[in-house]
Amino acid sequence: MLTILLFILGLQPLHEAGYRGEGKTIAVIDAGFYRANDEDLFDQSHIIDSFDLLPDSLNRGNMFTGEDDAHGCQVLSTMLHESSEFTGTAPDANYILIRSEDIKAEYKAETENLIRGLHIADSLNADIITISLGYNTFDKDIGNYTFDSLNGQTRLAQAVTAMARRGRLVCVAAGNSGSSTWKKLLVPADADSALTVGAVDSLGNAASFSSWGPTADGRIKPEVCAWGKETKIYSPITNQLVRRDGTSYSTPEIAGMAACIWQAVPSLSAIELRDLIIRSASLYPNHDDQRGYGIPDAEKAIQIATALQDSKAQANRHSARKYLENGQLVIQIGNRKIDLTGQEIQ
Repeated sequence: MLTILLFILGLQPLHEAGYRGEGKTIAVIDAGFYRANDEDLFDQSHIIDSFDLLPDSLNRGNMFTGEDDAHGCQVLSTMLHESSEFTGTAPDANYILIRSEDIKAEYKAETENLIRGLHIADSLNADIITISLGYNTFDKDIGNYTFDSLNGQTRLAQAVTAMARRGRLVCVAAGNSGSSTWKKLLVPADADSALTVGAVDSLGNAASFSSWGPTADGRIKPEVCAWGKETKIYSPITNQLVRRDGTSYSTPEIAGMAACIWQAVPSLSAIELRDLIIRSASLYPNHDDQRGYGIPDAEKAIQIATALQDSKAQANRHSARKYLENGQLVIQIGNRKIDLTGQEIQ
């Protein structure tokens, strides 16, 4: 079914070809997942495991039953929900649900919960990890981050980077601080090798609330963006599609898109997939500080991947050799001769 979300991300052709995330596992690390275990909301065969990392001593209840703790379920809906009105970006992927966030407070231990969640996702061989959480201040100002903290070197950011370098694609929300005095990214959106996602409206304009890059050490963040202003999600409270704002929703949209691309081109590594998504974006090779390189296009990413594979195959068929000819270094690939500048020699 054609929806504006699939259209914006260039996902409709992939879905029609059967690439809807099958065979890929996405770990969702978030707050509670109210009613995510309800067959009326999601096909339960695609939710393969769940973990609650909040200690019982907090008395926060079951992660599936707290009506005021639905953020994780709403995030999940952008990928998994499917109905006559809406199709998520990866309805055939498998999902691991991990609650690390305490919605009733903000304290540094939540960042440790998130790190634990990363390790659980890694131990279960999740292909993609999506994180719609971010931090800069904590209750009673204990352990607050500063702008200088946005250098990828905090314990949390380094944990995210470690997962990316272990072969997981980690998608992280840029944050919703664009209109606040803080304005900048939230930790761990500054993590190196993660794919950080900002928010735009349905026309591709930057959402005012979407957090600004770059990082404190000058790296481009966010790298990409997706529909996050008045985007559609499924509410487990009202049992209907609603419109909501947030990089919390643009981020899993990209995670689901990535699962579809990866299913279509399974030979990609996580870092190659991340690069493809960036190179397919609407502003690439240009960028700005809220949208990064722009909105990725899944169909374009597949075209780039196909061209790269064709190039690799050609190189494998014709092993290159170097030799001197008339005092000039020549590189021969098959029947072609080129010089060091790449110019063909007749």
